[in-house]
Amino acid sequence: MRLGLMLALTLPVATLRAQGAADVAVRLAGMTAVSGFERAMVDTLVTLLPGAVRDRAGSVVVTLGSGAPARAIVCPLDEPGYVVGNVLAEGFLTLRRVGTPASPLFDQWHEGHRLTVWTRSGARDAVMAIPSTHLTRGRALPTDAFSVDDAHVDVGAASAAEVARLGIALIDPVALHKAPHRYGRALLAAPEAGRRAACAALVDALRRRPTSRGTVVATFAVESGIRHRGLLTLVNSRGPFSETVLLAYPTLDRRVEQSVGKIARWGLAVRYPGTPVETVQLDEVEQLAARIVAWIGGGP
Repeated sequence: MRLGLMLALTLPVATLRAQGAADVAVRLAGMTAVSGFERAMVDTLVTLLPGAVRDRAGSVVVTLGSGAPARAIVCPLDEPGYVVGNVLAEGFLTLRRVGTPASPLFDQWHEGHRLTVWTRSGARDAVMAIPSTHLTRGRALPTDAFSVDDAHVDVGAASAAEVARLGIALIDPVALHKAPHRYGRALLAAPEAGRRAACAALVDALRRRPTSRGTVVATFAVESGIRHRGLLTLVNSRGPFSETVLLAYPTLDRRVEQSVGKIARWGLAVRYPGTPVETVQLDEVEQLAARIVAWIGGGP
């Protein structure tokens, strides 16, 4: 797991602590956490939430109360993305996909767009190259849809040696450049906006220090897109649970469903789900946080 910075638009933690649920949602939407490379976001949340610890999978865990019943609430931190698969002699990068995208158009939404490569020494700007319209004139256009196998990433280097001097190495995570956009009446558009806003609601609820009925284990899970490693580690180390609330969590297979007790699925209404402009209503983040506080206390 890379130790390089994985955040965009970072703020001092003291400033984050002073922000409301909607502002935290915007801030989390500006962060990158490709599945398997969530370390920096985990670091931020551990610092932000008193009493938070990392479990053996690397997830952020906050335990409230004690005794029965034992319940869990889980929000996934990770997002689908890419890692550097190869460095070509001409200085281009090729990619390998990581995680499970929500849409078959995931690769196409990256073509021609700004990317960020996260290295051990920091972020590097990049762009997904597109075919030259000048060189393709008079030739038959490709009939197959663009996929990750066609991707060439330009980092401004003319050779593999120049790529190395930028600090870029194999398996460095790559994702869309994040620029969360607030518009209209409290709308937020960003990749994975629904997931990030749901996690922001959980952050806000935990910062209110609610009194719990029994034991409540709140978890910001890693690798939800890779065999649910964060969730399964939680169940194996802290379970069994009588009830588990899943916030904006991807689909589970039956094996995982049977291990988490009674399941409740909560989240926010999402427009354009799975797209780079996934949109949520920020007013609803506060409402979800209040619902989580009530649930922690034993309410519906």
